[in-house]
Amino acid sequence: MCSALQQLPDKHKKILLIDSHQENQSRLKSILEQHPLYQLTRCNDHVEALLILQQSSIDFILLSCNNSPLPCTTIISDLHKFRPNTPIIALSPHITEEQGQKLLTANATDFLSYETLNTEIFLRTLRHAELTIKQSTEIQLLRHSDTLAPVGNRQFFYLTLLYKLNSLIQQGRQLALITIDLDHFRKFNTRYGFSAGDEVVLELGKRIQSSVSNDEMVARIGNDEFAIILDLPSTAPLLDTVKSLLGKLIATLKSSYTHSESQTQIDCSIGAVLAPEHGSEVDLLTKRASMARMQAKQIHGCSYSIYRPGMELTSDKTVGLESEIMTALRAEQFVLFYQPRIDLRSGKIVGAEALIRWQHPTRGMIMPGDFIPLCERNGLIVPIGYWTIRQAGLHLKELKEAGIHIDRLGVNLSFRQFKDDMLVDTIKRIIKQEDIDTSVLEFELTESAIFNDENHVRECLDSLAEEGITFSLDDFGTGYSSFSLLHKLPISALKIDRSFVSHLNESSEAEEIVRSIISLAHNMKLTVVAEGVETREQLDFLIQDNCDQIQGYFYSPPVSFSDFKRMLPKPQ
Repeated sequence: MCSALQQLPDKHKKILLIDSHQENQSRLKSILEQHPLYQLTRCNDHVEALLILQQSSIDFILLSCNNSPLPCTTIISDLHKFRPNTPIIALSPHITEEQGQKLLTANATDFLSYETLNTEIFLRTLRHAELTIKQSTEIQLLRHSDTLAPVGNRQFFYLTLLYKLNSLIQQGRQLALITIDLDHFRKFNTRYGFSAGDEVVLELGKRIQSSVSNDEMVARIGNDEFAIILDLPSTAPLLDTVKSLLGKLIATLKSSYTHSESQTQIDCSIGAVLAPEHGSEVDLLTKRASMARMQAKQIHGCSYSIYRPGMELTSDKTVGLESEIMTALRAEQFVLFYQPRIDLRSGKIVGAEALIRWQHPTRGMIMPGDFIPLCERNGLIVPIGYWTIRQAGLHLKELKEAGIHIDRLGVNLSFRQFKDDMLVDTIKRIIKQEDIDTSVLEFELTESAIFNDENHVRECLDSLAEEGITFSLDDFGTGYSSFSLLHKLPISALKIDRSFVSHLNESSEAEEIVRSIISLAHNMKLTVVAEGVETREQLDFLIQDNCDQIQGYFYSPPVSFSDFKRMLPKPQ
């Protein structure tokens, strides 16, 4: 086995000799006796050496080439793969230049002949080998480093991902690929210049690097796009670890960026994909991570999305739709469906949420999830939003003329609509033209819409509230709620996001969140509405914890206006 010939502090250089011949060991020992900075350890073969290399820090490997039935070049290649940054010096009674070149090609750092070996030659070879490895490491680092940010480059990313995927199953590992980019970065470059853009990208890279451990690989793979490879053993909770890292990234990246003595808020989008769960090929994983990132861009602010099966299908379904949206608006292909809101004390329908559908002439009914993100991206959500308000107003008028009363009719307002300077004036004009009963009209807002531009949104809501319109906060619990701001806004209802409702009776955490939202709403004198109620157990929980209203498939899916009208009690 292995024997330590000199016991020296760990700070000294450690040499591992792979040689079964005692005389070679003695010869090297005599050379190093006058140089106590080196500690020599001997092993009989390279199998023992690999075990030592796993457990100990070794500075040099000496391999006797007449020591094994295996070709010396094969052993050198194996050792280099295992310890690529450790010098490997081949030893033999006699080595020709031709043989030496083959050894160097196999990744030996140098070669020596026992026949000419002496103290001066040996020590000079060690110093040369150490310098060679240092220079090689620096060259590799430069080849694999990004020219701007303190991270790896695109080539390094693909090589690392390929290597880790190839050994994923054999080594019992799992990994996550996370990609990050800045929203509207091209517009930022156009406005402030490429020098300012470089400052932002450099800062982005530093923030990402500071959010991960030293073991995780970070690389810049595009102009403002970065990637993280998170590598874990198969027994580790990968999804929980990824979510924790994503939360940490969001907290780090949402701060404004300093450039040219100015500061700008730039949102980011993050996409994550898991391997081998979502695939084990480089191209497939990078594609799916990009899909998840594009999904995150539909959410306002710094946001993330984790890939889920079916994203490709959603992407395929939307191909070609964008160019048809304006035509659909002119041709009146959009229709409103209504999902009833039920009061839990009386069990009666007290209102509804208006939900848009696209009755496509060839594709049939298209759901909002397939075209609303497109509309928000290209700005068409603004005219579609005004159409929705007008159409809901016409339906309200029809109910009023029929003597049918409801308390609330909810219409969604997108955060993009608040970017229209004419929002308030246009809504007021629609109300006047269609004689809409504003005491029934309720605008449902997402948290991202409210916190996008707090002062502007507050002014809009206050102005619309003067018309008698009420407001509810949709998908509550999933965004950026500032409770102090809620006190200042004319919000009359909170709607609990369906993601919490769906886990009632399954997750104690979800139950506590729902209870907290109900308590918060009641303390603020707000109505609380639970969305996505689908089971009797969910309903019972909400009744027991004093939720005010519900909507969901347990009572009714969204229905056409004519069906909704028939569901309402006839006037006396």
